[in-house]
Amino acid sequence: MQRYPKILPLLYAESIALERGLREQRKIILRGGSTCSLILRMGELVHLMGASGCGKSSLLWALARMRPITEGKLFLNGMLYQDVPVHHWRAEIALLPQKNVMMSGTVEDNLLYPFRNFQIQQERLLARQEYVPTPPDLRLAIQRVGLQDVALERDASSLSGGQQNRLALVRVLLTKPQVLLADEPTAGLDDKSAKLVIDNLHHFCETGGAVILTSHVHHHLLQARKIVLEGHGLFQMS
Repeated sequence: MQRYPKILPLLYAESIALERGLREQRKIILRGGSTCSLILRMGELVHLMGASGCGKSSLLWALARMRPITEGKLFLNGMLYQDVPVHHWRAEIALLPQKNVMMSGTVEDNLLYPFRNFQIQQERLLARQEYVPTPPDLRLAIQRVGLQDVALERDASSLSGGQQNRLALVRVLLTKPQVLLADEPTAGLDDKSAKLVIDNLHHFCETGGAVILTSHVHHHLLQARKIVLEGHGLFQMS
């Protein structure tokens, strides 16, 4: 079993190459080599930047092991990705995609979906000991993102798009991953709601987690290390 030999970051992507599309549609996102590495340590919030369409979302999916890399290595807590079962990796590295899916049912049903869905529940139990949030836990969690006036019994489909996005963030955070990969988590939100979301991400980092997020808006609210994806490489901004 190969382990990353230095001081262990939570997540380390080493010299990775990444593509999307097939044949004539193939697009290179990262070419591999020394400019295609990324280190994420406990407590860090990283703002992944780059031009529209450059592949930021694809990179987040690859880090979550939902898209294959074509070259290089990924490490979780120093363990090579090939030595970490996928269900364990995804329990510890959670992806919050741009387009979040609301399940049929109430707000509470949606928040508890990761704990009630048999397949997800079994995978998470295999990965680590799990707890199930209580109604007071759920109310406190949605209050933190400004949804204190939303009843747990309310039909989730009746929420606005911005409310659904915040609910999806709460749903992910309740599963207590080590790393959150958030793709445009403040899209469609006003500054007040966006600040609540970002405050939650900062709190998550302050309590031992780490975040990589993409965002085209609300830059002024972020206190984050900046990495730019351009020219098929990853570059630290000063």
